[in-house]
Amino acid sequence: MLSIKLDAGSERPLIEQVYLLICKEIEQGHIRPGERLPSRRELAEQLKVSTTTVETVYEHLLEEGICESRPRSGLYVLDAHPAPAAAVRLPEVLVRWDFGTGAMDPAQFPYSTWAKLMRIVLTEQSDELLRTGDPQGSRPLRREIAKMIQRLRGFDVDPERIVLAAGTDILVAILITLIGRERLFAVEDPGYSRARRILIAGGARIAPISLTDGAINVRELYQTGAGAAYVTPGRQFPTGQEMAMDGRERLMRWANETGAYVLEDDYEGEFTFSDSPLPPLAALDTHERVVYINTFARTLAPGLRISYMILPGALRDRYCELYSACSVPGFEQSALEKFISGGYFERHIKRMRQIYRERRNCLTEHVARLHLGELHRNNAGLFELLSVNSGMSSEQLVEKARQAGVRLTALSDYSILPDRAEESGTVLLGLAGMDTEQIRDGLETLKSAWQID
Repeated sequence: MLSIKLDAGSERPLIEQVYLLICKEIEQGHIRPGERLPSRRELAEQLKVSTTTVETVYEHLLEEGICESRPRSGLYVLDAHPAPAAAVRLPEVLVRWDFGTGAMDPAQFPYSTWAKLMRIVLTEQSDELLRTGDPQGSRPLRREIAKMIQRLRGFDVDPERIVLAAGTDILVAILITLIGRERLFAVEDPGYSRARRILIAGGARIAPISLTDGAINVRELYQTGAGAAYVTPGRQFPTGQEMAMDGRERLMRWANETGAYVLEDDYEGEFTFSDSPLPPLAALDTHERVVYINTFARTLAPGLRISYMILPGALRDRYCELYSACSVPGFEQSALEKFISGGYFERHIKRMRQIYRERRNCLTEHVARLHLGELHRNNAGLFELLSVNSGMSSEQLVEKARQAGVRLTALSDYSILPDRAEESGTVLLGLAGMDTEQIRDGLETLKSAWQID
């Protein structure tokens, strides 16, 4: 435990106080190189501050090179002249089975079609590729995306409100500027930690909001005074639950009454296995309060780095005032435009739905056969939650899996609220990165690593 105390009468912000006190402890040798800092929850409880405050401080320590993060271990102080640290790091283990939620199977990418379209682009549009291009992204591509959304997600989109960027991270950073750092951004807890980190790094203040019935608690939203809420209604990450229709209506009513924006991340929205999926929030938006966000990272490949958002009119106008270039290369935009307009994208989605359905069935069958635990089945998406009744914590399960060459994450990794009851023994199993044989082998390995009878 750190021997630091905050000054209640100080005019310095809490974040600055905590940061400077930790730096002073390091300079005076009270915390030595190689020592681990308390977890964010431990320090938050000690100082009687929010875990958000501690998380922001720890982000600064990482950015300044004062500390380093060690996977599954914590935050450690760095030496000014560090000795080789291999002895104190977790030993590297080859990942043979990847149940990570961001994993993708490279064998399923349509290489031949993509290569053919790239050759056409180079031949037909070589001069255009050298120009700066539209700040919102290629107009032909935006038109194709609008038509694709209408066919696949069932609502009409004005192409002039679509903005492209090289990844969802960049879209979130842009939204901080458009909506304003002075406004409070509410986030789901547990929730998508990457978006949370981008918000914090961009100078935004965040308010973690608990879930109720798998959806963000709207009653808490009213109490926070938040000006925006980042949500995943189609497939809440990481619990996997779908926001019910009445929950969607309550969330839209909150946005309309308070003038706040709802940032709807519809990741994996194309991979629903329900006959009657609920409409996105953007389809219910009558007051221009929803920013719809999606990415081709899950439908095609993360390496393409192409995401898009649909902005309400006021935010679109502000974007045009502030930004003069699109971060996605014109070459990739043109290839994607042809991939969608030629019908290749929707054929690819249809094929991948069938593949992922087979993998889901395989996962379900073998979890039951091996008695690994309880799967929390849902009707969409590319991962499942598994509760393991082994007496081990989530962290222990993940570490034993890592030692056996299996990558996965714990549900508790995505929560930051203090005093929250830990979902002990619950892990996420992604199914996009491996075929059915690999999934079977990976589950067999988990059974052995966890010593389940």
